[in-house]
Amino acid sequence: MGALKPAGPVPGGPRQQDDDDDLIDLRAILARLWRGKWIIAICVLFAGAFGYLTAAQYVPIYRAAAKVMFDAPGREIIDIGATAQVPTARNGLQDQIEVLRSTNLAEKVVDELGLVQNPEFNPRLRPVEVTLVDRARDVVEVPDWARDSLMDIGVLSPPPPPRPDPDPEEIAQLERRIVIENVLARLLIRPVPDSRVIEIGFVSQNPRTAAAVANAFAEQYIIDQLDARLDATRAATDWLSGRVDELRDRLQVAEEAVESARATQSFEAGQSLEITQQQLQALNATLSVARNETRTAEATYQRLNAALDDEAEYGAIPEFRSSPVINQFRTQRTELLAQRAGLLESVSEEHPAVQRVDTLLDQASRNMRDEAEQIVEAARLSWESLRQEEADIQADVRALETLALEQSRDQVTIRQLEREAEASRILYENFLARLQETSEQERLEEPDARILTRAEIPLSPQTQRQNRTVTVALIAGALAGMGLIFLLDKLNNTFRSAPQLEQMTGETVLGVLPMVGRRVRRKTVLQRFREKPKSSLAEAVRSLRTSILFSNVDTPPKVVMFTSSVPREGKSTTATLVALTSRQMGRSAVIVDCDLRLPALADLLGTTDERPGLLSAIEGTVPLEEAIHRDEESGLHVLMTKPSEPRSTVNAADILSSRRFDELIAELKATYDLVILDTPPTLAVADPRILSAHADVVVYVVRWDHTPRGAVLEGLKELRTINAPVAGVVLSLVNEAKASRYAYEGYSSYRGRYRNYYVD
Repeated sequence: MGALKPAGPVPGGPRQQDDDDDLIDLRAILARLWRGKWIIAICVLFAGAFGYLTAAQYVPIYRAAAKVMFDAPGREIIDIGATAQVPTARNGLQDQIEVLRSTNLAEKVVDELGLVQNPEFNPRLRPVEVTLVDRARDVVEVPDWARDSLMDIGVLSPPPPPRPDPDPEEIAQLERRIVIENVLARLLIRPVPDSRVIEIGFVSQNPRTAAAVANAFAEQYIIDQLDARLDATRAATDWLSGRVDELRDRLQVAEEAVESARATQSFEAGQSLEITQQQLQALNATLSVARNETRTAEATYQRLNAALDDEAEYGAIPEFRSSPVINQFRTQRTELLAQRAGLLESVSEEHPAVQRVDTLLDQASRNMRDEAEQIVEAARLSWESLRQEEADIQADVRALETLALEQSRDQVTIRQLEREAEASRILYENFLARLQETSEQERLEEPDARILTRAEIPLSPQTQRQNRTVTVALIAGALAGMGLIFLLDKLNNTFRSAPQLEQMTGETVLGVLPMVGRRVRRKTVLQRFREKPKSSLAEAVRSLRTSILFSNVDTPPKVVMFTSSVPREGKSTTATLVALTSRQMGRSAVIVDCDLRLPALADLLGTTDERPGLLSAIEGTVPLEEAIHRDEESGLHVLMTKPSEPRSTVNAADILSSRRFDELIAELKATYDLVILDTPPTLAVADPRILSAHADVVVYVVRWDHTPRGAVLEGLKELRTINAPVAGVVLSLVNEAKASRYAYEGYSSYRGRYRNYYVD
């Protein structure tokens, strides 16, 4: 945006330009990482050393794997998996993986292979490591007489009381649970992609143990599958038998209820329901007509009453115009007005004849109003009458509806009972058929899985864990270094790029204005802008003006308000440059200095005359045309607030919210193509919130690498609370040299590519 957008077409087309944008962004990110290369190198060095030391402590392990195929095609005889509320083993491949990892299956494997007696899995069987403290205690033996003395003086603590001997069964159960947990921790289950094959792996310090445990898990899984299916089939049979008996009783009760209801209905039924429905249909049509008439009468009354309250012209209302009495008084009033106009040509308004005519005019007006009030009252009475008639018809409709509901209740009850009986019959037949299927399934049951490949004894230990540890450590060190670099960059609390500003504020970035130079006065900026119309600043301002005008294509804005969060963000200079650009493009523009406390445009333009300004125009002491200053060098029209003007006792907020100021803005809109309001900072005073009501769009100026993010967000929040028409934000005073280092939208590359277009 802003200066980044060239004035002419780019060779290579849009696709070429998009590819260049991506490349520039990547180079900017790499440049940022290159600036912190030593941080990355140190993090990688420490992480690599830690990973190498960790990998060196690993004990060599062996891995063996067996493969099992679950639910082979064509082996299912009758599917009972769809039986309602019956738990089955066939619920998906993930369920089978959880079965393989279950404690029950691991217990069977541990018992089959006797792993409780294996020191690799039972830590109680491993040799106890003697620590230095234990060795010192054995070497230094304190005599009994010395031990008693040392305990008396508190150097040695008395021996703990003897603990009761633990229960051998509890010890055995605890050892067994520890062994099972260790076995499950070394079990590796992996589904083969795009198949129903599960790979069962096991790692151990002994290659024979690894192969034996993997094969034992596969075999026990097959046995468990068959047991689970048989248990599921038996459970389904028992459950279905109970449901069939329950549904048989329910069906019998439902059929008896239907027969009883039919007998009662045949005894009490008549032919009055159809007649009642016909009467109800006719009465509903009458009610619709009555409602339309009531709404028409109400609308007529409301319209006449509103016209009477607003003192509208009686001739414009058809009901008033058709009244002979009102027409007579209107004619009389017209004649009296003509007579009064004739008298005023020869005498003053204080003349008795003129006052007598005024009295007759007032009397005619009162007579017309009295007659109009009678017409309105007649309309109200007509509306009340029609509303009462509508209420009576509605009451009759409700009575007929109640009667029809009572007459049809018996038929609804019979239909409901018939549906319940039919539903019970369908359920009974379905469950009876399912019971027969499950009974047959129990004789034909077989497991859902089979072993495809048995585990072989591995010939060499695994090294992937050591390599993976070192690789992960190096990658983690590199990522930590890069994260630290970006963290340090993100700690900056200002805005350094247009995408960052747009993402955090949620507003469109309308333009980016470069800095002309350090410590350059604002008047010098305007002078360079006029002298160098092809500079990057001029191009950026023209782009900003185009973005503002195209913020609403259907109705281009005429009143544009510029504001910011805090002072010294380039707001006044930006507003002046936009107004000057509009003048250069042949569009009339005026800029209004709305900062009544600290006016800036007079100093910016170097105006020292004592001519009246904005305050004089608001107070009405001079015409607006005389208060507008016309700069001779730029041709810019400025309505400025001058320090020499007399100050009113009313504060600035009251002046800017006055009716006279509204009229002034309306007059400027009628005179100029573009009206620019230069307002104070949003966080300093309430003036921008007041002035936003006059603006078609609001442009929020943010200084590059200067304005705190919290201040910008708080200022925009205050404008949003009053629904100000914020069109977007402008990033001002961008340091082009620093912006290129922060990968500011490829700023440096754009400048280099279009260097021939710009004359700085």
